[in-house]
Amino acid sequence: MKLCSDIKAQLKIRHFYCLVALATILGMATYCVRYQTGSRYSVQSFYCWDRPVPQVAVEEHDVAFVPNIVHFVRLGDAPLSFIEVVSIRAAWLQQKPDSLMIHCDNCSATTGSEHWKHIKDIPRLMLSYVEKPETIFGIKISYIEHASDIVRIRVLRKYGGIYLDSDSYVVKSLDKYRRYETAIGWPPGQNIGNQIIVAHKRSKFLRLYYESYRKYRPDLWYYNGGELPTQEILGKNPHLVYRVPCDFGVHEHIVITLFEECNDDWRNFTAVHVFFRHRTHYLPADKFGPINFETVGRYEANFGKMARLVLTGSTKLGGSAVKNISLMSAENLDYSDGCGYLCRLMSLLTP
Repeated sequence: MKLCSDIKAQLKIRHFYCLVALATILGMATYCVRYQTGSRYSVQSFYCWDRPVPQVAVEEHDVAFVPNIVHFVRLGDAPLSFIEVVSIRAAWLQQKPDSLMIHCDNCSATTGSEHWKHIKDIPRLMLSYVEKPETIFGIKISYIEHASDIVRIRVLRKYGGIYLDSDSYVVKSLDKYRRYETAIGWPPGQNIGNQIIVAHKRSKFLRLYYESYRKYRPDLWYYNGGELPTQEILGKNPHLVYRVPCDFGVHEHIVITLFEECNDDWRNFTAVHVFFRHRTHYLPADKFGPINFETVGRYEANFGKMARLVLTGSTKLGGSAVKNISLMSAENLDYSDGCGYLCRLMSLLTP
């Protein structure tokens, strides 16, 4: 009888521990499922890679046709942000440009930033003064973002090279696109994305793009940046650019890959527009909170891995100490698994 009582007691204890373990797993899995579900976001489903696009012959040149110069534009007085530091460091580490230029109308806002220390040691980093345009072809510019749209065209027409938005992330070298007079993200059935542009300074498209601002609409957010050039310039002359349907990640659905999933899908792209400032709009159910230097170490979705890679040198969870960029340039980046164990388990169990 005593033996039976002991066995029953042990079974009760084991049952209790099993229930506790199961409750813990379910609780953590509920947290991790935020990376696996598809009904949490306010962006239409769009799988870019399967969509057909017209085949248009575009002249191909030598790989060095477009200079290996990376350009960022900073207008206004805002200090360097977390996402800008991530994007600038990614551009340097992955593209390895001959020079990296930040075009600014108030360059002291950049050099005086708390986060300047994280990019100031980039070799061949240049700050170049640029005037912030107030008008274009006699029409008053309504938004600083519209002014930036104009400046990026002017910069590329002066130097040529690779333009990147402040939240555009280079995943791997863009050199294969430097063979074309202009390469730009243009997803199937959508407008061009001017967040990533590779172009020669004498690009015919850039000339027409700039001239199209004679029809500037200050009341429309992306009319001149994307809608007008797509319809009136490229709709009639698609051969003016090398169309990049998916590889520049300028389609909105990229936010699912970046902020909802934890896998290696982000590495399929050459570059991506992160839509960082619009994350809460596209993903209203994301309750993680701000992603910054203090929190990125525990952010499990793909963007966390991407940011940690260029800040710490590794995609591993937990890393947050920012390494000196000049030292990282001589090291191999560590693409370790940056997903938590339970989130990996959920990814296997979720159909």
